Amino acid sequence: MTAPPAHPPRKVYFETFGCQMNKLDSELALQALARAGFTTTDDVRDADLVVLNTCSVREHAEHRVLSRLGRLKPGGPVRKEGALVAVTGCMAQRQGRDLLRRAPQVDIVAGTKEFVRLPELYADVKRERRPLAAVDQGEVFDYPRDPRFRSEKHRAWISIMRGCDLHCTYCIVPTTRGPEESRPLADVLDEARRLVDDGVVEITLLGQTVNSWGKQLPGSPDLADLLCALDELPGLLRTRFVTSHPNFFRNGFWERIRGLRTFCPYVHVPAQHGSDRILKRMARLYTTDGFRAMAEEARAAIPDLVLASDWIVGFPGETEEDHERSKSFLREIGFPQNFVFKYSPRPTTPSERRFADDVPDAVKARRCNELLDIHAELSHAYNLSFVDRAVEVLVEGPSKTNAERLFGRTQQNRIVIFDGSEDLVGRLVSVRVEAVSPHSLYGTLCEPSAPRRSLPLAGR
Repeated sequence: MTAPPAHPPRKVYFETFGCQMNKLDSELALQALARAGFTTTDDVRDADLVVLNTCSVREHAEHRVLSRLGRLKPGGPVRKEGALVAVTGCMAQRQGRDLLRRAPQVDIVAGTKEFVRLPELYADVKRERRPLAAVDQGEVFDYPRDPRFRSEKHRAWISIMRGCDLHCTYCIVPTTRGPEESRPLADVLDEARRLVDDGVVEITLLGQTVNSWGKQLPGSPDLADLLCALDELPGLLRTRFVTSHPNFFRNGFWERIRGLRTFCPYVHVPAQHGSDRILKRMARLYTTDGFRAMAEEARAAIPDLVLASDWIVGFPGETEEDHERSKSFLREIGFPQNFVFKYSPRPTTPSERRFADDVPDAVKARRCNELLDIHAELSHAYNLSFVDRAVEVLVEGPSKTNAERLFGRTQQNRIVIFDGSEDLVGRLVSVRVEAVSPHSLYGTLCEPSAPRRSLPLAGR
């Protein structure tokens, strides 16, 4: 009697929308599915399970997901017969079962702390032949990492906290991610050690307000304590953290980290606006004077520090005078890296309930472009300061614009493009900058290249 044929492994296809936290969550979800026997595929038409890990911070992000779902209807050209579609992440958490009614092609809705249950939910839907929604606020911090499922070999993210206790009036994160929770220092260090042992040389710490980490933990350690502890890990070359709130750089934070071996002098700290009136309506809990004082203290302690920022245009009630204040403030503080967004009301947020979305779309677009123009000027001027200088670069892989060249990042997170061989990926090298654009540096590899660590080429 012959044995029945083995069941071929089920295949999963992932698309990730949004921030680094979502990318990390996708890695953890993929790991859970792999342990249940799934393999990955890059062809959505070959997948038994299609997972869209979503963002809900802005309306445009949700529209992109709904557009993608429109192409995943049963019987359509890109959906395999019998395949299931799962929506995870912030959009899933916000809409819950409503998403199943709005998009009947969706079989599974899994919230921001339920994504590791995808194997179980997949089996339940297959067995019960009905869609399911799971949006409870469970706990995922202790879910063990498997290095095989990282998207990059030499860089990794570590989630050190989840949720947010602030209530900026425009922000949906407290609804989709829940209240703030900090992960114990020992757990973070243990994960960091395992990542470094597996070849990681750069770690980015993730949190919604990452510099408020630790306040719920015994002894109230803070982010500076954690960065100092990571600095002692042999083999770790770089540490970063995102995203920060300007109010939580306390207790001499900048002085305490200024001499750390691994700290990269690039910090993302959203200003959001240059008008105190609008900042108050946003409930950001600081003024432009307070933000300015934070930036001055940081730069005094770490002169080569690059501060990056987010800006919102078209917030309800924003006048031309308010917008001009944002333009002036951006020029004054001179941040070379800026991300500008048009306001969109998010359901259930205080601003959506209290304020009319009264700035026309065309005005939002113009104001957005005006801030982006200032950003381009500031970024280009900053990049010009590197011409004829050698910069330290962590090599990431082939350039996305020219696969015959390599690209990497400086400690200040500037992209550098240069000629070199793939065996440099994962190394720290020295590159002499010869030309710049507003967004990138271009140069020549200095010889000899730094032999710090060499790693396999990460899949991109």
